[in-house]
Amino acid sequence: MLNPSQQIMRLGFGFAVSQALRVIIELGIPDLLAASEQSVDELAAATQSDADALYRVMRLLAPEGVVREVLPRHFELTEVGAVLRSDQPGPRDFVRMINSEAYLAFEQLMHSVRTGKPAFDKVFGSPRFDWLSAHPEQAALFQRAMVALSQGSNEAVTEACDFKPFTRVVDVGGGHGQLLSVILARNPHLDGVLFDLPSGVAAARQGAGGDLPRTEFVAGDFFESVPTGDVYVIKKVIHDWDNRRAAVILQNCRKAMLPNGKVFVAETLVPPGDEPNQIKGIDVVMLAVTGGLERTQTQYASLFGAAGLRLERVIQTRGPISILEACPA
Repeated sequence: MLNPSQQIMRLGFGFAVSQALRVIIELGIPDLLAASEQSVDELAAATQSDADALYRVMRLLAPEGVVREVLPRHFELTEVGAVLRSDQPGPRDFVRMINSEAYLAFEQLMHSVRTGKPAFDKVFGSPRFDWLSAHPEQAALFQRAMVALSQGSNEAVTEACDFKPFTRVVDVGGGHGQLLSVILARNPHLDGVLFDLPSGVAAARQGAGGDLPRTEFVAGDFFESVPTGDVYVIKKVIHDWDNRRAAVILQNCRKAMLPNGKVFVAETLVPPGDEPNQIKGIDVVMLAVTGGLERTQTQYASLFGAAGLRLERVIQTRGPISILEACPA
């Protein structure tokens, strides 16, 4: 068992493991180890790397369960490491994304703590989403990371929401349209609206989100207005923004909503207490990178109130995401 000083040291070196994961992904190590174990010399030759340096990175990741040293300087891929292969719809793109420009911004976390403003803006000279708009390659990686993170959660959200009373669902900030595709497939009585920035709508039109029948594609800015509908789904969007701007998005839904309409906000709630939870780490990343925040149920209730809505209930899905169901106040 580690003593308190050793525990703090381990936490302090967390960045090393994070960057080591990025390195082996970029080098394609998980793909090279997919079939069988290999020596570090073989891996280094295949990736044009220094064998001794690569060994030190692999040795760091072995105790974390990513790889296993089966013989001296020979490694195999574990079940955990296998999700980093390029043929797996898993977190590899998220690891790459979070360890690039977001990682550089996070070095200035103190700026965010002192000012309450995102460090990303200070480091890169513009807000996160503006910066992505000007950097297509990084924006594409961001979108792939979001697609990977949505695996399974779209089905969980759709199962948890009751769309029977409604006729027109608006997916606000729907990106490639993966969630809307699942909703429409499960609810053939619904018509859909995919609403996002022009780049997101263009990707959805090209079929990146799957089958989108009965769908109207609308490009726009949800800080200005949203299309008319009787039910709105907003998945993993509100957490990107501070309370003022998040309230504007919800207010615009309230203004455009048909009578008896509802809003389904799909987010991961910050739980009470001191138990470890990944969402608490994501919350601090949001602080430094986008200026957004992860919220408790109480915070969401207050946010809805500021937007002219009332939180009716919270529905727990079979995944690590909840549905906050709100109606006009």
